[in-house]
Amino acid sequence: MIDMFSNYEQPFPAGVKLPHIKIEGKYYQELGLPKGASNFQFLEAKCKQSLDRYWSPKLANDKETYSKRLNDELNILDDLGFTDYVLLNWDILNYCHERKIPTGFGRGSAAGSLVLFLLAVTRVDPIKHDLFFERFVSKSRARKIEHNGDTFLDGSLLCDVDNDIAYDRRQEVIDYIEQKFAGYTCKILTLNTLSSKLCLKECCKLVEELPEEKANQVSGMIPKKFGKVLSITDALEESQEFEQFATEEPKIISIARKLEGLNKNTGVHPSGIAISYYPVSDIMPLQSTGDGHIVSGYDMNGVSELMVKFDILGLRTLSVADKTCQRLGISMYDIDPNDPLIYTALEQLDNPKGLFQIEADTNFRVCQKVSPKNIQQLSDVIALARPGALSFVDRYAENVRTGRADVVHEFFADILNYTGGIPLYQEQLMKMANKIGFTLDESEQLRRIVGKKKVKEMSSWEAKIKEKIEAQGLGSEVGEVLWRVAEDSANYSFNLSHSVSYAILSAITVHLKFKYPQEFFLSLLEMALFEPEPLREINLIEKELGQFGIKLLPPDLAKSKIGFSIEGKNIRYGLNAIKGISEKSLSNLIEFRGNDFESMYDVFSIAKDCELNIGILSALIQAGALDSMTDCRSKTVLHACAFNLLTDRVKRNIIRLGEKHDFDVLNSIFKCVREKLVGDDGRPVFTEGTFNTFKKKYERYKEIYDLNKRHEKFANWYFERKILGYSYSHKLNDVFLDKNFINIRDLIQEEQGGTRHLVGVVDDAVIGISRAGNRYMRIFLSDETGTVVGIMSDGRNRPALTSYLDKGGEKPKKDNIITVVGSFSGDAFFINSLKVIDEQIYMKLSELK
Repeated sequence: MIDMFSNYEQPFPAGVKLPHIKIEGKYYQELGLPKGASNFQFLEAKCKQSLDRYWSPKLANDKETYSKRLNDELNILDDLGFTDYVLLNWDILNYCHERKIPTGFGRGSAAGSLVLFLLAVTRVDPIKHDLFFERFVSKSRARKIEHNGDTFLDGSLLCDVDNDIAYDRRQEVIDYIEQKFAGYTCKILTLNTLSSKLCLKECCKLVEELPEEKANQVSGMIPKKFGKVLSITDALEESQEFEQFATEEPKIISIARKLEGLNKNTGVHPSGIAISYYPVSDIMPLQSTGDGHIVSGYDMNGVSELMVKFDILGLRTLSVADKTCQRLGISMYDIDPNDPLIYTALEQLDNPKGLFQIEADTNFRVCQKVSPKNIQQLSDVIALARPGALSFVDRYAENVRTGRADVVHEFFADILNYTGGIPLYQEQLMKMANKIGFTLDESEQLRRIVGKKKVKEMSSWEAKIKEKIEAQGLGSEVGEVLWRVAEDSANYSFNLSHSVSYAILSAITVHLKFKYPQEFFLSLLEMALFEPEPLREINLIEKELGQFGIKLLPPDLAKSKIGFSIEGKNIRYGLNAIKGISEKSLSNLIEFRGNDFESMYDVFSIAKDCELNIGILSALIQAGALDSMTDCRSKTVLHACAFNLLTDRVKRNIIRLGEKHDFDVLNSIFKCVREKLVGDDGRPVFTEGTFNTFKKKYERYKEIYDLNKRHEKFANWYFERKILGYSYSHKLNDVFLDKNFINIRDLIQEEQGGTRHLVGVVDDAVIGISRAGNRYMRIFLSDETGTVVGIMSDGRNRPALTSYLDKGGEKPKKDNIITVVGSFSGDAFFINSLKVIDEQIYMKLSELK
């Protein structure tokens, strides 16, 4: 069989040949360039035109600085063969700008390039913010190969530009790339591997048949370091508890180690797309997804050696900001990130929803501690709110409060003082190396070697620093400080270009939210429909609206528009957000709502004519969209379901009799049966057989009604929350009529503690074992005003959790309603007793068991 094969001769060396970029003639005309001009000439002319337009009186004194930086960058990009790569990015972003598709301010190290700023690929002036081009492109690191007159680039060393695109318009950009480079582009394969935690957990259960709780406890022994879960080998060195378990269960550890890191399954990169000079089918195996997209047969590492890869990331924040600005007739790019309004709002921040890079719990708490006063400090908050750097938060916050900085060494004070003496950014290390005599390009090499922990090269760089210190006549202590900062900060230092870019977008969201809250929240609600759990997102947004004097008005068939809308000082719920109403059903719903309804008979009949199924009609009723026509939602749903069970002939006759029986479907039905009424065709409306068939089906709906009507308030609360994401007619405290209950917002804001009673919905619950060996249950509990973490644990003198479980208590499930008694301290509510509310509301027949 081997003789059947021949040697494969690769037609090109391993490397990336940049795709051919064709620029439309109109762009040459705008620049006054002849059609025969080279791509580099076009790039140079485009940048210089933008620079001329960028000048202002404030920048007049810096003209030479900008001009020199631009020429230096252009020469380096041309020398390294990166011109076409830069123009590819310009082409994609220019497509966005011409079609008013919102794009981000920058992502990653790309914001350090003045060329990309002038091309509007990024929107952060790198000179103004002291960002380095060398952090984006390192001349000493990049490598190109000349082969038969063609230039090939080392893909692993190619500069990388990631682009944030408005989430709801991202597909337009992908479609543009796929159409322009048809046959030369594909999505990128991902290989998902078995993690240490997963292997350990499954081996505990399968190898030694340990119970789930114990398996979770063991996998929880594997610690994280700087945000990354450690391997089993590293965990054995870090955790004495885990090492002890490994001694007791060597078979589990042995098998888990063999499985760890193996490929588990393939996937498709969520944002990656690759473009090739050659037809993709000529350079790699391909596969097709279920929806017809072409995916590379290699993962990202393999693809980067053959093709140019782009990250087109959909960012919901950009969509929210753009929608808000469109309503206001302004541009987000014109908002001043230094507006004092922004930092006044951040001083006493209690409402983080929708604030980019702030709303996540950890980031929110860092922001509250620091209370940033300017864009640089907001950037620092983003850099601090990460594993590793979190340990510096208190120290940084104190430095901000007092205005004092920790002096690492006087020689480097000017570089480190603005971050309180903490080397938060990789660019600070580069500046320090530059100050002792290294070029910025050499400084980037040092940052990369230390950051990537390239052990073989680190010792030679330590020696280089000593040599440079001696040559500059500096004290040895300066070199020791530099090396210590380099080694330590590698675990937590952040990319300043990325941090500043994201801080600007963060500042814009703060500005919009606190200056134009109604328009901002409306945009936020519209984008909630793109979230994995839309109703949960709506719930979180609604909790903040009251703090801004805005109500989320319930859906109303007469007043609601298809989407969320402004109504006076409030926002009206959109019909398209009601759970159960699909996009496919919306056209039917539009037709349905355009009718005049004189009775519920009209509602039921017209819903049928409009092909609005009983599930959607029931959802509208239970959500309160027809409250103007009914005083009991559960009963109206029962009538709707009963009407839906009837044949067209029976419906026609029931409607004819309706006026005599107050348009009560059930009264009319049973009257027809009791009095053996005759229909419009001279035959009985019901025969015994047709009635028995109806009754058999009807009785199940009646059973649901009988169960739900016992708790009408609770039923309304429950249905609203399930169908809309929030309840507007009742609060949990009202439903349970217990004056002892306190809402979560008041609990958190209380100055004095004491025993408190709460009722709330379980968002999540986990049982674990603390490092001290005590069992605990952590419950994430929410009500209409906020969220709190509840802890029930076993202490030395009071085993509260064991006592609860021994009495038959169980871990609450997601969406359970519970009442708890305990006390609030720090950031948690410590639970003494817990009760799961076992009353159930039924939404569909399948729930009757």
